[in-house]
Amino acid sequence: MKKLCIVFAMLFMAFNVQAQETTMSDADQEKMARMMELMSQTIEMDVNTELFSKVSTNAYVSEDPKAVIMAMLTPEDYETSKEKMKNDVGDKMDIKDKGETEINGVKVLYMKGTTEAEGSDLNVEMYCIGIDDETSLMFIGMVDKTADAKYAEAVEKAKNSVIK
Repeated sequence: MKKLCIVFAMLFMAFNVQAQETTMSDADQEKMARMMELMSQTIEMDVNTELFSKVSTNAYVSEDPKAVIMAMLTPEDYETSKEKMKNDVGDKMDIKDKGETEINGVKVLYMKGTTEAEGSDLNVEMYCIGIDDETSLMFIGMVDKTADAKYAEAVEKAKNSVIK
């Protein structure tokens, strides 16, 4: 399951970080340092620890069925994230729906779809919330399609605790 978490963290980073040359400019190095700093900050989430185990600062997984809850701050404003979400995330995720909506009174970007990882078909939801002119918060929830409804409900509860 840790592999699954790593795969999706890499997916997220590929989604949010432009390709870097082998020699990075000072500005790119500063952006990368800020990204690492933001990603290490704790985000308050209401996660059912009877279903999910904490694997890193803001990432939780269940073993069987496979499910993931992850949140992180990113060094991009809302509009930049919106532009990037207009492009698909490649062949890693079959996107079913994406756009902009309001959750708990907050304007959010969202992307929903499916993916396959470690032999499991997963429903995936990604949300982006603008924090300030230089920062966004990303929330990712994934649940095996065959999982009991309580896992999807736990992801929904965690999402609602973050989006406020």
